[in-house]
Amino acid sequence: MTDHLLSALGFPPFQDVTGQTSVARLHRAGQRCGIYILGFADGERYVGQAVDVTKRYLNHRKTYADLTQLTFKCVPAGELDAEEQRCIHTLEAAGMLLRNFTHMSVVRGKRPFDEVVTPEEQDAWLRGNADLQDGESHVHDESLRRRQRHKFEQLMTLPHAQDALRLLGLYLVSTLPFPNRTEQDFWIVTCLPYGLGKDDSVYCRVTVNMQENFSVYGNEHGLGIAIHTAVSPLKELLGDEWQRHLEEGEYEVTGHQYKPGGHDQTQINAFGYEHAKILLTSGQTLQAMAVLNLRLMRRGGAYQPGSHCPQLADAALVDAIQALQNPEFETEQAE
Repeated sequence: MTDHLLSALGFPPFQDVTGQTSVARLHRAGQRCGIYILGFADGERYVGQAVDVTKRYLNHRKTYADLTQLTFKCVPAGELDAEEQRCIHTLEAAGMLLRNFTHMSVVRGKRPFDEVVTPEEQDAWLRGNADLQDGESHVHDESLRRRQRHKFEQLMTLPHAQDALRLLGLYLVSTLPFPNRTEQDFWIVTCLPYGLGKDDSVYCRVTVNMQENFSVYGNEHGLGIAIHTAVSPLKELLGDEWQRHLEEGEYEVTGHQYKPGGHDQTQINAFGYEHAKILLTSGQTLQAMAVLNLRLMRRGGAYQPGSHCPQLADAALVDAIQALQNPEFETEQAE
């Protein structure tokens, strides 16, 4: 598989560089700007860009004692970013184990998130283990609560505020691993992030790591939501026609991607409370949202934790838990 992928991406076969302190003899001056792939003794790879690959190799040799292989192709300096990203996405999608961090959908190895939620708990949560225990909210910053109080009170005066709270709560409970345990450290919810608009307002927004993954917006006529979700679980559950399936349900699939979440993501928009509720209570779409959120938490902590609104998080989580425990609350499946 490796040789076929390398050839398709325009790379020559790997060269053995085991123990070599320099690769200057392999790359002539004036032909050293481009994309390279490193090979390691354990079979993993690393994709990078360099204006001078021989200098980058010297740096990598200091970092990686198990570096054994190298392949390189010339790329104009102005195309390095786009080509590096294309190569990473192609190789990751094909199942190659990469040591890259940037542009990756899945970050491998031990991460700080593992200290808060163990890898065993992460796996069990993704499988839907109902016996997992979250714990109480750990956000007790009274200064933060004072700063956010006015925005939360303002939000609750808006049209359809209670419905917005319900949609937010369903998202938090169903798609964030251990939401109380990970609150503010790995995800935040901002209240009225742009203030009040003349027409539409963004009621609230959930950011996981550095990516805005869920937004509720609306006006006096109703609400809408925008969600970023992983694509691979949708393909697994709905088949190759997953996008048509969603669009037939009158959802908008935009294909929008943010850099932190990598290539395995898209944006789905729903219009109207009932329409949005179906999306947030369907096992098919919830699994895809959960996968992306877990991946992002494994990348690192939440961006701008001081923007978190704990009152909004508290109210939304309580509302959703009560709703889901009510036998009269219908969890509908998207058709």
